Amino acid sequence: MRSDLRFTQSALVGWSRDLGPDRLASSSLEEALAPLMTRLKLPKGILAQLTGINYRHLYPAESPISSGGLKAAEKLLDKFPDLFNKIDLHFSTSVGRDFLEPSTASIVAGALGLGPGVKNLDLGSACLGFVDGMELAANLLESRAAEYALITAGENSRPLLENTLGRLLEPDITVRDFFRNFASLTLGSGGAAMLVGPAGLHPNAPLIKGAVSLADPKSNDLCRGDFAGMETDSVRLMTAGVALAESTFEMGKKTYGWTPETFEVIICHQVSQANTDKLCQTLKLPPDRVFKTYPDYGNMGPVAVPFSFALAVEQKIIRPGQKVALMGIGSGLACSMMELEIPL
Repeated sequence: MRSDLRFTQSALVGWSRDLGPDRLASSSLEEALAPLMTRLKLPKGILAQLTGINYRHLYPAESPISSGGLKAAEKLLDKFPDLFNKIDLHFSTSVGRDFLEPSTASIVAGALGLGPGVKNLDLGSACLGFVDGMELAANLLESRAAEYALITAGENSRPLLENTLGRLLEPDITVRDFFRNFASLTLGSGGAAMLVGPAGLHPNAPLIKGAVSLADPKSNDLCRGDFAGMETDSVRLMTAGVALAESTFEMGKKTYGWTPETFEVIICHQVSQANTDKLCQTLKLPPDRVFKTYPDYGNMGPVAVPFSFALAVEQKIIRPGQKVALMGIGSGLACSMMELEIPL
């Protein structure tokens, strides 16, 4: 599959988001970690200071991973009842899963009542999964292998967060251990859904114009995790991720003529302030055009980009006539960037 793709017939027909109901402050996490903070002499406010994340949201502990994506999909499909039976492809792009089998996509599809002709697949690429799902869906629409594609994702970070807190309170945890587990404390919970369909039938829908993607699989050891825990070499991960993003943006320049000024709104994967600042500096992106949701929602994995897009539309940050960039980097490493054009 080509790493630079042009699209002429695909549009983002609709989108929706969902949010974990429990709001948790970074200061509350530090209170829970008070014995560790005191023993290691870590400064108060270190979580927010190092990440720019003040809050994250959580679902109840008993909520399945699929619930966030399912709720977002239900909200989305309520807006388009006439398109429900035209969906023939569904990707679930969550990092977490309810079970190893069956697929999370089948669970969401079953709850929605999607028909037997719908191809349901789990599509995983760490935090990049949703953008990859959009790209693959558009590619299949362009080749007429599908007419409408539903993409969903949901994350519930509570189990991982609670397991991390328990481990960090063990008496032998060192400063190095704390920072290896630091990224787990930034995670938030939410859901997102998008419907990709034929541009000719939806003249007011944002156009999916093209995408570029590159990979650095030799860096697959920089972030590894499961529900028991996640360890990250944050400095090396940021350095390698931004370097890959720089190469990917260079491909966009050569393929589509992108410049740092091309996009009125830039929606990146929401990792932290340091990652966002480094990305803007390296790619020479105007910082005031980057829509940031990490301060109030944390890092929601593959939900982050579509959730932020939906929120930017609600807040009228994204408006008719604009070009919008969706940029994601996923552990592994993989990077994709997509151009959207909002019709006048």
